[in-house]
Amino acid sequence: MTSRNPDTEDAIREWLADSAPNAAPASLSRTLDEVTSEPAGRAGRRFARRPGLLLAGRLVAVVALVAIAASTLYVYGRSMPTTSGPGSISPSTPPSASMPPSPTPANTVAPTATETPTPTSPPFSATVTQLPGSNWNLVSWALPFTTQTTAGAYQQPIFALPSGGFVAILPTAASETRVFESSDGLSWHELAALPTNGAVVSDVIESRGLLVAVGLIVNAGKTTPTSAMVWTFDGRTWDATQLSDGSMANHVAAGPAGLLVTGTGPNGFELWSSNDGTIWRPSPQSGIPWDADQPVLLGNAGGYTLAQLFQPRVWHSMDGTHWTETYHAPALSGISSYYMGALIKAPDGSFRSFGGIYTGTGIASPPLGDTWTWTSPDMEHWTLTGSITNQGWFNAVAPVAAGFVAPGTQAAPDGQPRPFEVWTSRDGKNWQPLAGISSLPHSEVLAVVGDGTHAVVALLDGQGQLELLAGAGLK
Repeated sequence: MTSRNPDTEDAIREWLADSAPNAAPASLSRTLDEVTSEPAGRAGRRFARRPGLLLAGRLVAVVALVAIAASTLYVYGRSMPTTSGPGSISPSTPPSASMPPSPTPANTVAPTATETPTPTSPPFSATVTQLPGSNWNLVSWALPFTTQTTAGAYQQPIFALPSGGFVAILPTAASETRVFESSDGLSWHELAALPTNGAVVSDVIESRGLLVAVGLIVNAGKTTPTSAMVWTFDGRTWDATQLSDGSMANHVAAGPAGLLVTGTGPNGFELWSSNDGTIWRPSPQSGIPWDADQPVLLGNAGGYTLAQLFQPRVWHSMDGTHWTETYHAPALSGISSYYMGALIKAPDGSFRSFGGIYTGTGIASPPLGDTWTWTSPDMEHWTLTGSITNQGWFNAVAPVAAGFVAPGTQAAPDGQPRPFEVWTSRDGKNWQPLAGISSLPHSEVLAVVGDGTHAVVALLDGQGQLELLAGAGLK
């Protein structure tokens, strides 16, 4: 087993962003500096309007994007040494009841997207190719745009919806951000485009018939380089709501008190809340330190969980206002620290996180560099359960039917190319390579997401075209 070369603290922070779409622990000042240095659909089947029902069915991580955030740099290029890498799904469980339409609040940006726009046929057709010896498929030309933003960097292109399915949010060269949805990662349908230019989306969920996306817009030429934003889609059009100037919204979750959005601003950690997804307000909170390092936000009927992945800490709240710390990772000697990956829902209903040890100068070499695992019965209480010997370098991991999937690169001697690989596991401990991967003309992994049944790996080919590897099993 070959250890990874030492890297800077920024590397581990970028990796944490990669591993948790929507959990990018980077400083706001750095991302704003990077931004200011850069040059300035139709309703799908899932969100189709139904008679008598205006609101219809349903991010990250980095990346989340957000080290990333303002610079929109959410690249999965920095792999992590592990056999069971970090995850990339935010298992928020939204309420199921539908809501009546609400009047547009005063701070809402009026949507410019037309209702059920007439689509234009792309000049190409999607192709689906089954991998040799595998049930997985390579999907080409299903999404006709790269994931580059106007700043020239890559952002998180695809998000999994915990209630099932996927959303792709892709910026175009004209600063327009187009949105697509899919139930399985194979067949995609276009929704209306976001109504604001320069959008960077960091997380997406579905709640009460609304699709809710959060992130930021880049304010070219303005005093405040970014504004934290929420976009909601009711099956026909998007509404855009500005939360705060000079801030960025990182995560969104639904729970017993409604919707919560976390973010980062000039004064550190920020929190916003909404009862219905239309009217948003700053939310008072106690128990969370102001310098919490862009924690991942999860929610379900049991409350809300915030998890800081670097130097791990976990907080829980039933109302989104009063928070109690429920886990603090053990201290290590010197400046070394544990780091967790994203919190993943396992097939048995429990939760997992896969991480490791950062030494202060880079990722630790084996045996300390082996993958460390955490388990939780409820998202709230976590236990460090041991380590797994590395077999390769995982970019991230996502849930799939009956197990987990992780793309990455095979171990290789220092200085030698590391071939692309995808592993699957039933228990998160024993991993097997997926058949047919050697046939892929792979260039770069941008993301891996899963809804618990299907999983999608977003790949960038040598020509800069977005390709997808989609599957619903372990083989």
